Amino acid sequence: MNLPANFPLKKVMITVVSVVIVIALIITGVTVAVNGKAANATVDVEQVSNISTQYWGDQSSTYGNATSDFVQELYPDKEKAISKIFVKEGDTVKIGDTLLQYDTTKLQLKVESKELEEKKKKYELEQAEKELTKLQNTAPYVEPVIPEPEPEPTPTPVPESQAKLYTEITEHSKPFKGAGTEEDPYVFLCTEDAVLTKGFLLKLLGVTDPRATPTPTPTPTPTPSAEPTAQPSEVPTAAPQPTVTPEPTAEPTTAPTEAPTPAPIEPTEAPAVSGMAWFKQMTFTKTNETGGESVPTPEPDFTLPDGPFVARFEVHEQDNENLPLVKGWQMDGDKISAGFFNEVISEPDDIQMPDLSNADPGISYDTGGSMYTAEELQQMIADKKQQIQDLKLNVKQAAHDLEKAKLDLENATIKSTVNGVVKSLTDLDTAMSTSSPFLVVSGGDGFYITASLNESLLGKVHVGDTVMASSWENGQMYEAEIVQISDFPNDNSNYYYDGSSNPNSSTYQFTARIADADGLKNGMGLDITLKAASDNASNAIYLFKAYIRSDDGGKYVLKVGDDNRVHKTYIKTGKTIYNQYLEIKSDTLTEEDYVAFPYGTSAIDGAKANDMEENTDENDGIDARGLDA
Repeated sequence: MNLPANFPLKKVMITVVSVVIVIALIITGVTVAVNGKAANATVDVEQVSNISTQYWGDQSSTYGNATSDFVQELYPDKEKAISKIFVKEGDTVKIGDTLLQYDTTKLQLKVESKELEEKKKKYELEQAEKELTKLQNTAPYVEPVIPEPEPEPTPTPVPESQAKLYTEITEHSKPFKGAGTEEDPYVFLCTEDAVLTKGFLLKLLGVTDPRATPTPTPTPTPTPSAEPTAQPSEVPTAAPQPTVTPEPTAEPTTAPTEAPTPAPIEPTEAPAVSGMAWFKQMTFTKTNETGGESVPTPEPDFTLPDGPFVARFEVHEQDNENLPLVKGWQMDGDKISAGFFNEVISEPDDIQMPDLSNADPGISYDTGGSMYTAEELQQMIADKKQQIQDLKLNVKQAAHDLEKAKLDLENATIKSTVNGVVKSLTDLDTAMSTSSPFLVVSGGDGFYITASLNESLLGKVHVGDTVMASSWENGQMYEAEIVQISDFPNDNSNYYYDGSSNPNSSTYQFTARIADADGLKNGMGLDITLKAASDNASNAIYLFKAYIRSDDGGKYVLKVGDDNRVHKTYIKTGKTIYNQYLEIKSDTLTEEDYVAFPYGTSAIDGAKANDMEENTDENDGIDARGLDA
């Protein structure tokens, strides 16, 4: 922008500087105000341990009955071999005393067998999933669209042949093109069985025909090439010139002289189609029917020049030089190649693909695409998905069988679960035949709970775990320790389905001992809560979700720092439990830390935390929202 010469530039600079100063003062004022507000603001804080919980696994409910006379019974097991029994009938035992020991060798083999079975089921599942993926990525077969036949193009007229077709090439044959050089050879249109005469070959090689030189032989032998005229009237007058009468008298004297002269060879069959035929032809001399030499022919219109020169012989389709070449060969009078006898195919036939229209139906030919229709693929995919579901159940069953085999191995040593007396001890065969226990321990002190658990909890609930029981009659809560879990499923279970397990699965009886049984009666019904250990159970902190806030940087809490002020601290979170607690996965927060409720006018970064010890004493058990923790 061009400014006038008298434009007050100084005023413009003053205005710009003033605006900048005003903006800087506003920013400074806002910053000071915010920092002053944060410095003067106070916020209540809570210790993390008061507003968090821990997760130890899922809970499952069942019910059972209290009994004061618990009996421990051991039944024979065909799959287990007893290696040693440590008690005898009448012995007094306490909880934890060893009763007998099973042979671990057979149990270990069973575990290994179950491991192999589980691997097999997993492999079958993996293969089925791969096959499903392959089916889902397979394009269905689409019937090819047969295009409309294109109209046959109007044939281009082929010019008529202007070259003369030769079956015998002589020194008087006229090429249809060429100059006889290596770059531009004479080109002759010929048939496949065409032959070359001696006269042509002599011209090609540049050799003078010896018949053109007169001989001193007294016998007047007319030379066909030297005959100047071809008038028919001269033929009868020339015939008597070789006098036949003196020949008989001369035969005895001239026979030895004429004997070495070979008689002309008359070809008995058509020349073969090869260069060899042409080569042989140049030694032939045509004879007339009477056995004499051929009659001189009239003077030709064209005679090839004396060589040497280069000639090419071509065979075309329909004997037309304007159509494609079928074969051709070339001869150079200066250097005849030894391979000129071989036919040269200049334009080989196209390679033909095999016709599969009449192929054997038993042979599979790869057509480059799928042979299944869309409907067939959909059905195959549905069947494969069902197979995968069945295989997943098989994998779960195999894992369950393996877990049970491992438990049998771990529990190979059987211990007493009651304080009592060995009431009976019989041999295994008798117990097996009568389906009765072979070892019975009767206890008479304390109360026990007998209930059932779902098979899905096997391996998650163990001997020694604690369960909680509540009485229907007195409303009291009791703590009990599991002392026994049966190895055999129940025939009739008193386990009821609470929505957390499969109601169609088997159940196993367990026994728990109540240490403090005040108010219990024999046969009293109890609701029992089991805590099943979970793979995800850990010592992670699950913080109340109200104390977690998020912005563009992620989720954060207002954590008290070393300066006794709260600061925005970003955290990593995991799963939610009980719909109100969020897992804290980062190490930036511990149960000993203090955090502020991140909402409200005083919940700002840098606000001073109220005295934490005083806050803890005054709000013991109360969270920042005024609710019971």
